[in-house]
Amino acid sequence: MDGVSFKQVDQYALCCVENFSDELKLALRENLTRICHGADQASKDRAIYKYPATIKHFWNERYIKKPWETRIGMLGELLSHVIILKLFPGFDVVSPFFNMEEKSIRKGFDLLLYETSTNNVWITEVKSGGRGADKTSCSATSAQLRLARDDLKKRLAEPELNHWLNAINAAKNAIHNKANYRDSVIEILELEGDLAEENGATALDNNVFLISALFSDVTQAIAEKTVSKFTTKLVADAVFKTVWVLSLHKGTMEKLEEFLRLEAKQ
Repeated sequence: MDGVSFKQVDQYALCCVENFSDELKLALRENLTRICHGADQASKDRAIYKYPATIKHFWNERYIKKPWETRIGMLGELLSHVIILKLFPGFDVVSPFFNMEEKSIRKGFDLLLYETSTNNVWITEVKSGGRGADKTSCSATSAQLRLARDDLKKRLAEPELNHWLNAINAAKNAIHNKANYRDSVIEILELEGDLAEENGATALDNNVFLISALFSDVTQAIAEKTVSKFTTKLVADAVFKTVWVLSLHKGTMEKLEEFLRLEAKQ
């Protein structure tokens, strides 16, 4: 994708948005309804699911009134959706960005991914933020990935049925009704929900996709060894069943924010 560098090695990848290109803007326009509502809802010929209504609702009702920490988290998750849809053809995003219960960030798991070649569901955690005055791009990325790992490790082992009920409902809303894998995804999530209900859930049962979304000067690049070292240790520690690690790096969030603001006003 124009303006985006991407490198994938084994179980990790680095993606840097070097400039907010027209192609990236087009990808946002073309995929926003699918991202926000899920493929099933977005396929309906209804005004409430079309782009003009979706972008206005996103900006006016869900985004602009939130504190900075929430907004940067939302943009990191939105960017994650787009990059996975465009650059990870082996995965389908099977959860909507919009939380249906309230105009807030999603509870439980950030994204659910389905890997078509293996019939696996991947639980995804996105941690977003700026670099901070006392960190480098590499140390900030490492901190975000550790936080994503620890949060998901804790959540996947909890006897918390609601995480899985939310995931099941998200998948039902997101996956197109005619998709041949819809029942399979829901069955996998229900089995994990059964384990949680019976106090038998562990993080080791699950495939996880950890994402760090860093908004900072891209001239201070994230070194590949930062991500490879984290991934190698994560695999060796056998915390999860299988892992994928993605480092996203974009300059400031202002250009993306300004794009969304102007789109919502049209």
